[in-house]
Amino acid sequence: MPKLLVTLLLGSSFLFPIASYAEGTYLKVGVGEWLYSEDQARSPTSSLIAIGTSIASGFSGEVGYVNFGSASTKLDLGGGVQLVDRIKNRSIYAAGIGDVPLSSSVSFQGKLGIAMHVTNTHINIKFPGLFSFSEDSTFRKTQALVGAGFKFQFSKEISGVVDYTHFGAAVDGSQLSLFSAGLLYHF
Repeated sequence: MPKLLVTLLLGSSFLFPIASYAEGTYLKVGVGEWLYSEDQARSPTSSLIAIGTSIASGFSGEVGYVNFGSASTKLDLGGGVQLVDRIKNRSIYAAGIGDVPLSSSVSFQGKLGIAMHVTNTHINIKFPGLFSFSEDSTFRKTQALVGAGFKFQFSKEISGVVDYTHFGAAVDGSQLSLFSAGLLYHF
C-alpha cells in the first residue's frame, strides 16, 4: 500500500495544476467516524481527501481516498491465552454528486459511485509456554457506494459538507459506513 499511496501523491502533483484551470474544481479534506456493522466497531480516526470538478449545473464528479483507520478486538480466554483480531480498511472511490439548492448557502447532496476497498486483517493467538500463531492477510473488493448530506457555502472559495456514505460490504460481508464532516476549497 505505501507504493500505491506514493504513486497517488506523485500523480496528483501533476493533476492539480491541470485541474485548477477547470471551472468549479475543488479539493476536499475531511474527518469522520466509520461503523463496521459486524461488531459495531467504531474508529474516530477516519480521514479522507478528494478532488472534484463540476460537470454540469448541479452535478459534479469526485475521486477520493478514505483511510478508515483500524478496529481491533482482544479476548483473554483465561490462563494467559489471548486472541487478537485487527482489521484496517482503506478505499479509493469515484462518485457522481448531485446538488439540490435549499437556499443561497445550503444545498442537499446525493452521491452515487464505486469504491475499491483494501482490507488488511491480523489475527494473533497466544498460548503461553506452548506456541503463538499469527496471520496477516490483504483483500480487495469493489462495491457500489451511495451517500447523502448537506453542503454549506461559507464564501466563494470555502464550503463545508456533512454527509453519510454507505460503502457497501467489506471483505467478510459486513457493511461499511462513514459519517464525515469536511471542508472544500474551490479553485
